Amino acid sequence: EGAGTATFTVTLSAASGLPVTANFVTSDGTASAGSDYSAAAGTVTIPAGTTTTSFAVAISDDAIDENDETFTATLSGPVNATIDDGSATGTITDNDLTPTVGFSAASYSAGEGAGSATITVTLSALSGLDVTVDYATSDGTATAGQDYTAASGTLTVPAGQTSATFTVPITDDALDETDETVLLSLSNPTVFRLGRSSSATLTITDNDPTPTLSFALISYSAGEGDGSALIGVTLSAFSGLDVSAHYTTSNGTATAGSDYVSAAGTVTVPAGATEALILVSLLDDAIDENDETLHLGLSSPVNGTLGVSAALLTIT
Repeated sequence: EGAGTATFTVTLSAASGLPVTANFVTSDGTASAGSDYSAAAGTVTIPAGTTTTSFAVAISDDAIDENDETFTATLSGPVNATIDDGSATGTITDNDLTPTVGFSAASYSAGEGAGSATITVTLSALSGLDVTVDYATSDGTATAGQDYTAASGTLTVPAGQTSATFTVPITDDALDETDETVLLSLSNPTVFRLGRSSSATLTITDNDPTPTLSFALISYSAGEGDGSALIGVTLSAFSGLDVSAHYTTSNGTATAGSDYVSAAGTVTVPAGATEALILVSLLDDAIDENDETLHLGLSSPVNGTLGVSAALLTIT
């Protein structure tokens, strides 16, 4: 292909005392005139007393990797001779590097509500051949069947193009969660080479609101002799994450150490649940007294926001 020309030699079976002429013309085989070579036609002359002559056909040096291609040269209309073999094939051997195939980027991103993610595969250069490559998804932090639908198959980049796409279906759930990842891979390219970008990551960005953590009630009551009080906290919606907050007790008319045991810590609503309990230990004294109160507070939420963050416990 890079030679510039293809030379065809025409010969006589024996020298003649007369000049010998013939017409020649080229025609397409798998090569195309105008893109792979320049069509040629004319007349060749073998002078008297000689046995050979030649003509040249211009070859195009393109930048497209392709199969070797052929065209035909044909002789006709001889003068002072007859034609024994009037057809020859010219083969243009390709000189272009095989392009590599890979992902167009190392990472892709799609919103959970998008429905699907479009993944682009590219060639490093144009090719005159169809390029096929297998693709597949696998779990990163996302789970197939829950966060996305597993996808695999064979992708074709048609000859003359440099890219093609496939899609990964995404599930739009109602759980607040961290962004999650799907691993993408390419394998088994036909004829072509895999580039460095044969693997990539798809990040599914969450679209669900952060749930609110609150006391289930603003007022609780427990008997002094019950030993303890259970205080409920609830989420406004399911979450795919553990949601927690710091809780504390403080005196109202009740006194820590004599009416109840001061409490502080972290309350956690596990992923997939909507409620949890805080236990406050009560002290059963032998004193007749009025009902007494203590305050409960929530602060410093993690993976959620605070709603009703204060409640009152009455010890009867």
